[in-house]
Amino acid sequence: MSTGRIAALLVAGLSLPGWGYAQGQSQKCFQVTSRQVAQTLSSRGIQVADSQVSLLANVVAAEPDPVLDVLAVEQRGQRASASHPEASYMIKLGCHSEGACLPFYAMVNRTDEGIGPAIGAFRNIGAAGSTAPKPGGAITIRAGAHAMLVMGDGSIQIEVAVVSLENGIAGHRIHVASPDRKQVYLAEVVSATLLTRSF
Repeated sequence: MSTGRIAALLVAGLSLPGWGYAQGQSQKCFQVTSRQVAQTLSSRGIQVADSQVSLLANVVAAEPDPVLDVLAVEQRGQRASASHPEASYMIKLGCHSEGACLPFYAMVNRTDEGIGPAIGAFRNIGAAGSTAPKPGGAITIRAGAHAMLVMGDGSIQIEVAVVSLENGIAGHRIHVASPDRKQVYLAEVVSATLLTRSF
């Protein structure tokens, strides 16, 4: 048997125990759904159907069916017609349990006759949350990391691939750039791979 083949077998044999250990240590993740967001809002007095909620990214938690907190609410746009007034909201949520999930955003579209009271109710639950990051928070995204920037004005949403120009914590605004560095944006960190900004 050649020396190269023996060396390859030794490396493979030595890496197997570590591979098995890493597989045993992997943490289970649970998908957060639009239904859970709708239920959270309904528990706050805002009746929202699952179909009116869209998550801007795949969201996972370290525990099944986590309790969600509303951290902030921003009205993104409002369109009124004679029969269907409509408003959309960007809602920032997070898991109540520390470390169960990263903060994330959901878009909620409301179409009903009583949009006036709904706007007030959304503002009230948004005021109850705080957008201030926790002191000593861990870095969410590092300089040089690739991510997706979601830009919108409530009626239009654009996704752009970007590179982070600085370290950032969820909830903070940082500078990011297009991969060719020709466009620079100031955006809010949502997760290690997602940022948002308004037009």
